[in-house]
Amino acid sequence: MLIRRLLLALALLAVLADPALATDSDGLRLLMLSAQDMNTPQTLLRADIAVGFEGPKGSRTTDAIVIFAPGKDARWYVQVRDPELRALVLGSERKVMQHVGSVTETVPIGARVDALGFVYEDLSRFIVDDFKTWQITDEAPDHILVGMFPVVESAYVYRAYTFDKEKTVPTKVQFYAKTLNNLVKLRVDSEHVLMGKKWLPTVIELQDYPEGTRTRLTIRWTQGAAVPPELLAPASFASAPPLAPSTSAASPAPGPTK
Repeated sequence: MLIRRLLLALALLAVLADPALATDSDGLRLLMLSAQDMNTPQTLLRADIAVGFEGPKGSRTTDAIVIFAPGKDARWYVQVRDPELRALVLGSERKVMQHVGSVTETVPIGARVDALGFVYEDLSRFIVDDFKTWQITDEAPDHILVGMFPVVESAYVYRAYTFDKEKTVPTKVQFYAKTLNNLVKLRVDSEHVLMGKKWLPTVIELQDYPEGTRTRLTIRWTQGAAVPPELLAPASFASAPPLAPSTSAASPAPGPTK
């Protein structure tokens, strides 16, 4: 019994001594700042997306184009082919200019995009200062799970991010709404590719528990995309012609994985 206790004590000391399993507050902030930098484009970043959606009323496929702009205002543009929708997301202002048919309206960043099965906020950039009270809830040599509370307008009261320590990107996000025990959504990023110095996911899967929907995004990225500037300007984006599909767009997405 004594030997067993000694072995357990030595194992615990080894874990505590392993820097990969003992991230302190400074190390955590550096990791999250690196994650913020990783998903901040240096030039216009285009994502051609094949969308597979499954819900209580059946499944469907469509495609979308998203343009992420560089800069601190975390601005991005999205257009969906069917059902037709275009929107300009003003991340720093936490609002969205949404254009459907001939109507343009301003909606919150937490507004739901029914065609895609998620809210605009779910694809928005990770910004460290948008959160407070970062708390490590689990850690392993290759990843770390961090819970945090948003301090900006949000559809969620709490999020738990799983970060890949080597790539410094979030690979999983758990979203909680209204209460801390109400998990409403799960996002999983996978099959990352290196674009310049940025690791970007080529597959994003979202599961919305209350709505009973699953969405799979298959993404092809293009750096330094040529985009008319009026698409990213609030005064002109609604009247600007939509972007043409890329000839190298992602293949049609299969139905969401079970």
